[in-house]
Amino acid sequence: AINKIANATPYLQGFTMPQIIRRPLTLTAPGQQLELTQLVYNQGGSPVVYLQAGIHADEYPAMAALERLRVGLDALEDQLIGEVRLVPIANPGGLTQFFQTHHQGRYEMDSGENFNRAYPDLLGSLIRQLESKLGGSMAQNDALIRAAIREQAKQFRPVSLNQEHKATLFEWACDADYVLDVHCDDVAELHLYASRRAQKELLPLAQALKATVVMLADDSGGSSFDEAAPGLWAALAERFPDHPIGVGCRGCTVELRGQADVSQKIAEQDAQGILAYLRQIGVLAGQTSIPPHQPHVCDLESVDLVPAPVAGLVEWAVPLGSQVEPGQVIANIMKLGGQGASEIHAVKARNQGRLFTRVHRPYVRAGQTLVKIAGDEPLKWRSGYLLGD
Repeated sequence: AINKIANATPYLQGFTMPQIIRRPLTLTAPGQQLELTQLVYNQGGSPVVYLQAGIHADEYPAMAALERLRVGLDALEDQLIGEVRLVPIANPGGLTQFFQTHHQGRYEMDSGENFNRAYPDLLGSLIRQLESKLGGSMAQNDALIRAAIREQAKQFRPVSLNQEHKATLFEWACDADYVLDVHCDDVAELHLYASRRAQKELLPLAQALKATVVMLADDSGGSSFDEAAPGLWAALAERFPDHPIGVGCRGCTVELRGQADVSQKIAEQDAQGILAYLRQIGVLAGQTSIPPHQPHVCDLESVDLVPAPVAGLVEWAVPLGSQVEPGQVIANIMKLGGQGASEIHAVKARNQGRLFTRVHRPYVRAGQTLVKIAGDEPLKWRSGYLLGD
């Protein structure tokens, strides 16, 4: 149901509140209630930007930033040209997942599935629906594709609560011009995962947020949220090379540093960066000047995920943000349970690049990803499924 509260008590500035869309999730256990909420500003405007935070429910900086963004949009509502769809809390169910005081926000506890994987795959049905309708006009093709994606999303029938949750978010975002999925990492510098086809249009966002690394891919595997809709456009363009098909949907995951990086100051800074980007792309009226900033831009195949060779206690040899060389020691792991002298295992970089994330717990498991290092050259062991767990 849509509750438009244009006639409710206005703000002191004279503006009205956004439309509020509440979607109950119906495949819950008896007696359980879960509801997703979307705030829609300036419905019918163009371009359309969809933003959500906390699909991994333990990504606290993301939710803090979009809370401040909500306040900012409320104050700027009279300047809106485009439509903004805002989901400040994308995973209310995940916010309840605690096991003996420890928040388990990354995976659904029932299925064990990552909350940011396995979004609806509509490509086959879209191809069948569109192959006899596409023509020589990009504008007409884009309109056909957008309408078909919207129709297919509405027809999708989930069979579990996990699927219903993801299908609802996908339906809300699938026809947007921009999809910005806001996350955070363990311990990290601010970085982005962006659609390769839309990198020129997304680079100003990285500049506005002062990101250090931007990683590019159109299909990194796993059907993550930021690739679910944009990936359809890329796949259709490849499938129908004789028909002009635009970028359509520009998808991006924004990683707002690490889990512990929560403060009102940081959240406001990030919200202002997003607002500057919204002006840049014509969603908000007025001019903006995004200060020059050059992140390290690379293909996702050039980013190494360095595993721990053994289980044990880790000591870092280089700080976050370091430029490292192949063979350089980046950490030492003290293996536990031995006899005699302590057994120390050096962890070495395998590529040249910037170390921009690391795990925050000092105890690590064998095979666990310790750090990410963004380089320039594709790595021969990085292909197919490019994401971590």
